[in-house]
Amino acid sequence: MNKICLSVDIGSKNIVIAGKESQILLNEPCVVATANLNSKFENVACGREALSYINKNNNAQLIYPIKNGSVDNEVAFVYLLKTFINRLAPKKFLKNYVSVIASVSCGLNNIEKRMIEEAFYKAGVKEVVIVESPLSVKAINNDKAMFLINIGSSNTEIAIVSDDGIINACSINVGGDNIDYAIIDYIGEKYKLIVSKTSSEDIKLGLATLEENDLSVITILGRSVLQSTNSEVKITATELRPLVQSVIDKIVEVVASVCMMIPKAYLNIIEQSGFYLAGGGSKLTGLANYFKDKLFVDIKIIDQPEFVVAQGGSKFFYDKGKLARMLNIDNLN
Repeated sequence: MNKICLSVDIGSKNIVIAGKESQILLNEPCVVATANLNSKFENVACGREALSYINKNNNAQLIYPIKNGSVDNEVAFVYLLKTFINRLAPKKFLKNYVSVIASVSCGLNNIEKRMIEEAFYKAGVKEVVIVESPLSVKAINNDKAMFLINIGSSNTEIAIVSDDGIINACSINVGGDNIDYAIIDYIGEKYKLIVSKTSSEDIKLGLATLEENDLSVITILGRSVLQSTNSEVKITATELRPLVQSVIDKIVEVVASVCMMIPKAYLNIIEQSGFYLAGGGSKLTGLANYFKDKLFVDIKIIDQPEFVVAQGGSKFFYDKGKLARMLNIDNLN
């Protein structure tokens, strides 16, 4: 029997899978396409293939099975897991034994974690351990304790973590998507143009910044609310900056509250090492300096922040004892 070890980072927007050696094996949108086939809706594609499928088929629609880190559509999620796992562990003459460490939001309750665990079993996985994602990040950090700010698409995790587990943590429903929707509302109100969620994300990636001296300008295309025709307008980084700040300030406010919960035993360690930023949202231009100015502490962006959870989770395959200690359980086989 061939044992395959996979570390899976489950996000509302993307699912990232790393192998036992921390190599990234898969990074796909966490989305499923369903279509009306023979008078019955069936799941037909997932990930990038789903996005491509819906562009070519008018009778298809997209399902995002994960919402705010928890399972919103179990059938679609199982289909997605099964498709991706079979791609990475194709069935051969000898049946594969797939072992998974699944990193999930620290804001989930036990029932929500159990739903994710059951979905993996239904997808054919033989062994699964649910790990809160701050623990996976800590697995590749050598500090005795770390203060982590993990900004995703739909939520942000703020955690104080040590080698003994999570000391304090919370998850808030604020992330990169909030900036996208703020851009959509702003363009609609000021320029009377309708832009899609995909377009607003492209605008964010190309123009959103927290640096005051950024004078970048881009031209966007949207559909006019008044004339029902496509129109172009120029958008500047300067006019978008207040939108970005309003979202990031919500995160800063919670971070400041969690700062008050740092135990004295770890205070000096964290002050010396600084705070760590992870997640796709950490790549926002000027974010580290913005946090530093607001919180008066050094800020470090982890290398490959969008992959660090999956890569960190894979470290536990080599140290089940450390994982058991972090999870406060007696033993892991």
